[in-house]
Amino acid sequence: MIIILGLALIVGCDGNDEALSSIGDPSNLSIEVNLADDESGKVTVQASATNAILYEFDMGTSASDDQGSSENGTFEYVYENTGTFIIEVKAYGNSGKFVRTEKQVSVVSGDPDTAGEGYVTPISYDGWNLICNDEFDGNILDGSIWSYQNGNGCPDLCGWGNNELQYYRPENSWVSNGVLTIEARKEIFQSNEYTSTKLISQGKKAFTYGRVDVRAKLPRGKGLWPAIWMLGTNITSVGWPTCGEIDIMEMVGGNGGEKTTHGTAHWRNTNGDKVDSGSSKTIQAGLDQAFHVYSIIWDQAKLQFLLDDVPYHTIDLTGADKEAFHKPFYMILNVAIGGNWPGNPTEATEFPTQMQVDYVRVFQEQ
Repeated sequence: MIIILGLALIVGCDGNDEALSSIGDPSNLSIEVNLADDESGKVTVQASATNAILYEFDMGTSASDDQGSSENGTFEYVYENTGTFIIEVKAYGNSGKFVRTEKQVSVVSGDPDTAGEGYVTPISYDGWNLICNDEFDGNILDGSIWSYQNGNGCPDLCGWGNNELQYYRPENSWVSNGVLTIEARKEIFQSNEYTSTKLISQGKKAFTYGRVDVRAKLPRGKGLWPAIWMLGTNITSVGWPTCGEIDIMEMVGGNGGEKTTHGTAHWRNTNGDKVDSGSSKTIQAGLDQAFHVYSIIWDQAKLQFLLDDVPYHTIDLTGADKEAFHKPFYMILNVAIGGNWPGNPTEATEFPTQMQVDYVRVFQEQ
């Protein structure tokens, strides 16, 4: 599989950023990378630029055959090894000057096709080890990572503490085509009007510090409350919020809420008070329209929240009152319906609606 990561820069032949304004100089260079569906590693690069008479390609492998040129802007290449590579393209004009652009690709052996349109992150980072991941390959949920947390919270925490309306059960989720789907439905089950699924890694996978990347496409509609989050493993002994909570992504559907992700942490300070720290990131297109990557980078000093690799909130983790965030946490994926924050669905809310998860990846620094 090949993952396209993004456009880096365009510069002139002198290596500076100045505009090339002479008549006949090349400009407006863009490239497209088309991927073969057979996981053969074959890519086709199509470049186009104004006033270009020749294109040169460097596929970033240092191999003797990874460079070439063409007059029509098309170049094909087959990656034989896994890794992350920079594709560089230069477009030359009659003046002898050129413009340059780059795209980064990650070639991953055995990784299923990345689903849908949207943002993608690599499966490896320099200086980090991948310690746990689920690419949702095959058609069975990985029981070594996930368990179902079923019910409606009763009798101990009816509505799971937020007056939510759903009953969680396994039947509302499945794995296929490299994607986990959690479906929210309007149906009566066990006296609840809605059903959904909640997955937890409690008792199976937990970690302290690291980078978490979750690529997901969210549901839409008033009353929908999808979440990608974490709880301290000591919740069973110290309770909430003393255990700490990290909300990597929460979205509150309706009234344009599909455009905003919320990243928040909750804990109890040394005075015994509940503390919340969070922020949000809003984009132009809804988070239900394409896949995005919701991330945290967590170390001894700070907890940082990111959307598509762009940080939007950082919490200082130094100090005695942040003790909760220096202990193991486990992962949770769910779609809640109704509750104190999103409010209840309306007649305009369309069911069923889904959250799709392409991958969950946890890295730790080497």
